[in-house]
Amino acid sequence: MRPHSGYGIPIPGRCANTTRGSDKHPRCHHDLATAPSLPFPAESPVIQAQHLLATCIETGKADFGIYTADPQSARVAFADIRALAARFLMVTSRAADLTSDTCLTRDVPAELVTRMPTQKRTSRFPDRPGASAPPSTAAAVLAALNILNQAAFAEAGRHMRSLVEAVSLVSPQAALTVRTWGADISPLLKSVHLAAALHRRPPSEQLRYRAVTSAPQKPPAESGPAAQRARKTPTLAWPGWWLRIAPAQCAFDTIMRQALSAILLIVGSRMHKEAAFTLLGSHLNSSHMSRMLRVLEQSGHWDAVQEALTRVSDYLDSTDSPIDYHRRRHLDYDQLLPDEQWHSICRTVGISAGKQRRAGVVRAVLFERLSAQPTPNTTPRTVRDHKVNFPVWHTPALAEALDDVARSFLDRHHLTHEPLTWEPPTTLLDGLNLPGCDPHTVDLDRLHQLIRGQSQSPTAAAQELDTTPEAIRYLLVLHPAPTTQRTAHRWRPNAALRHAREALPPDDLTRLYTVQQRPLQQIGDQIGVSARVIANLAAEYGIPLRSPREPGHNRTVHIDREWLQEQYVVHQRSAADLAAEPGIGASTLLKRIKEAGMQTRTRGGRSHQRILHRDTELQHIPSPLRRALTGRLGRTRLELFAAAGPYGSLAKAAQALGVVDATLRAAIRHVEADLGFHLIERATPTTPMQLTDPGRRILAVIQAWQHSEAAPAPAFPATDLPPPAGPTLPTTSPSKRTRS
Repeated sequence: MRPHSGYGIPIPGRCANTTRGSDKHPRCHHDLATAPSLPFPAESPVIQAQHLLATCIETGKADFGIYTADPQSARVAFADIRALAARFLMVTSRAADLTSDTCLTRDVPAELVTRMPTQKRTSRFPDRPGASAPPSTAAAVLAALNILNQAAFAEAGRHMRSLVEAVSLVSPQAALTVRTWGADISPLLKSVHLAAALHRRPPSEQLRYRAVTSAPQKPPAESGPAAQRARKTPTLAWPGWWLRIAPAQCAFDTIMRQALSAILLIVGSRMHKEAAFTLLGSHLNSSHMSRMLRVLEQSGHWDAVQEALTRVSDYLDSTDSPIDYHRRRHLDYDQLLPDEQWHSICRTVGISAGKQRRAGVVRAVLFERLSAQPTPNTTPRTVRDHKVNFPVWHTPALAEALDDVARSFLDRHHLTHEPLTWEPPTTLLDGLNLPGCDPHTVDLDRLHQLIRGQSQSPTAAAQELDTTPEAIRYLLVLHPAPTTQRTAHRWRPNAALRHAREALPPDDLTRLYTVQQRPLQQIGDQIGVSARVIANLAAEYGIPLRSPREPGHNRTVHIDREWLQEQYVVHQRSAADLAAEPGIGASTLLKRIKEAGMQTRTRGGRSHQRILHRDTELQHIPSPLRRALTGRLGRTRLELFAAAGPYGSLAKAAQALGVVDATLRAAIRHVEADLGFHLIERATPTTPMQLTDPGRRILAVIQAWQHSEAAPAPAFPATDLPPPAGPTLPTTSPSKRTRS
């Protein structure tokens, strides 16, 4: 370390320094036993360092600190100590003020620090700095052992960082490269130097040198391992993985996912950034990677991010991926999910097919899932913009159907051995304080309630669940929210068919429809759907419907014409009663009656049954009154006429009977029109109201009928009669009419 004399052989125990500071002068040869020295206690670092060095000399190897896992020979270890001590002496001799740096002189006794030179040293040998005083040498050896005696390379690098920074002030070139520190130093010291100096390098360089590992090292010249890693890496980083690494506030999700995949290829490799993107089939460039690396570095968790990236890259190098992403990126996806298949899926799972944009969104989702690439720029902008809403209307049934589509697509391309998706285990990230969020900590039941029950957007749900919208969308794709089949008033689109499919397997529908001959409407009422849904389900199951009609018409239930003739014409049954037996509507039955050549009856309202059996009831009513018993108020009108006959005018009769004058007049006019003759002569100023001869006969018949048979009370009170709107009297009425 110091210039030595070329004259004379060094003698142990004697001073080997020259007498005048030149290598041409003889050695001093002073007895070192008589030289003054500093006393230290046994527990002093100086004494412990002497014992450590003596042990290395005796055993011939160094197995302490960084040499524990990989012991080195004593000669190599002493070369490392000499290299570090030389750098320490370089700093203290040329920048004496740096000796006050507590990090640089850590664990060096104060007695040695105070005895070190305090002025810049001039020497004829600047490349071999040194100090003649033993305290400087002891301090340099202690500083070197303070670094080498650390168990981990990262910790040794942190201890060495202050020395490297101090050396950079004196000789920047000596601080950046370790090759000038000695040709015989160990690779372990080079790793420590990398761990100490890489914090000054760009983030990409730190990843290339694997700065966070236990032994950082220079990346190999060949890029073969990185190229093999590219076949195991998707263009878009695995969603469950990038959400943990990327900062939660990062708005460049597509760019960040591609950048993270490319970053995996440069870990421990000399591969250029552009080449990494090219291998992954990405159109990004090196500037995108640099920008995303700055985002990660400024997140405040850069060391954890480096550790995560390194762990994943090591896992890919040591594990075979079940998916060859290079092959996936070059498949032909033009025939992925044709329109016919999409509409069939919608009918099956019970969702609306929507317009062409919705089918495009699902194709884009499938493409991204299978190829692990971003949606191509040739995709319409509306499809790319609305793809973000896909997780909201995604359902478990749709997820199952899309899995079948994806599986069939891979099978057609002879990839039956590959799963649909894959990603490294998330346990690789355990124990790391990463800037992203962990989506697996979100309560799925609460998330489904917010999306389906409260119809919240992913952004609103993310705010309530304290996560990011990207994590919400990832979870909804992975675990779709179940949807209700019915709204408050009707089935959702195509949901009725799905409900019928679940409630009626093929065997059950065959038994009900074919064996038991039940009508479609009855089967539909049993499970709460329409007959058309059951017909569609039967067609899907391949069950032929009964009595198909001509093309263009729905298949209907067969009704025997003779049975219809007997029941409707002979027994006078209503259309509603007859329609209930085959399970069809009354309007459909009336159409069948007309098709059979039979005349339909008029509608009768609530008294329809009574009208159908009118002939039977009229047998007990006097024949002169039968024509007046039309409608539901015929009996009431006859009773009003009979009650008004004794009065002198209709006005007095209405007042006495407690009815409206106009109502009474309308009722009598209605009876006169039904019977075909006048019943009363209206009152005049000089004569009272009188019954005509037909009126007296009708009144007598009514009174006799009321007394001879217990005639039921009127169907409705007189006060409920309708206003006067009855038919007009025949033209045979008297030409002169007066008011009563």
